[in-house]
Amino acid sequence: MSAAHTHSCKATSCQKQIPLDLLMCMTHWRMVPAPLAREVKRTWQIRDRGEARTLAYQAAVTAAIAAVEAKQNRKIAERKQTELGLFSDLGL
Repeated sequence: MSAAHTHSCKATSCQKQIPLDLLMCMTHWRMVPAPLAREVKRTWQIRDRGEARTLAYQAAVTAAIAAVEAKQNRKIAERKQTELGLFSDLGL
């Protein structure tokens, strides 16, 4: 993919280059809850039909990015808890 036809995934801190017509790389897109993914797709299709629709698309994108970030943060917190649990018997 040439850089002129790509952009970075919109997920926080992801620099993977993806086609312009995609919001996120597949790894991150799969983390978006299904109803929200449908809303992003629906508002993408109608985004050029007025300011209110464009704002709806922007709101859906913002919510999708926030949902992925929240899921990533939960996974990090769970991993830390698991790691702490592994060493709790050792008194560390």
